[in-house]
Amino acid sequence: MGRVLGALAVVLLCAACGRVELKTADETPAIVPTTAPESTSAPATGPCQVEEHVPEPVTPQPPGPSLGVQPDVAPHNAENNGWKQRKPLNALGVQAGRDTVARIRPLLEQVCASGDFSVDGTKKALTGYDAYVVRDYPDQAFVGYTITVSNGPSERVTCVLGDLAPGLVRVFLDGTTGEGSCYEPKSH
Repeated sequence: MGRVLGALAVVLLCAACGRVELKTADETPAIVPTTAPESTSAPATGPCQVEEHVPEPVTPQPPGPSLGVQPDVAPHNAENNGWKQRKPLNALGVQAGRDTVARIRPLLEQVCASGDFSVDGTKKALTGYDAYVVRDYPDQAFVGYTITVSNGPSERVTCVLGDLAPGLVRVFLDGTTGEGSCYEPKSH
């Protein structure tokens, strides 16, 4: 049992260093990297799968009667986390988002097919749109994007959100955060 735990500790220690040394059947050491190489491009894969997530428009409903039952949460929980809740989109907001998706989808498919998953390459493809492109961690293999679509002075903003990864383009339509922004920063 002690030998197994000792061997496991060595493997974990080596994994923390970024490599694992294994022995093959003939006792020759083989080094296996445990981290992916830091690259922002992948080989061109041709057509990419596209996922579109479009919500049904909501019509305003008058508030219903309260049953007096409150969930068991910390005081001010809803108030403190209100900024995370996205506002629903009406029919005009959903249509504005669909129109934007129809225009940017071919651009995103070209980026995906090229294999260039860099922030700069994605920004360049989305030139002319109010786009924010981000790679939260240098070793991740995808970029995220947020496009803010104004629906006029009296209408709510539509957010076109998504990401690009090798072989996949994802697009989501949603409303703004509780703070009125399309971009939701990383939080702990």
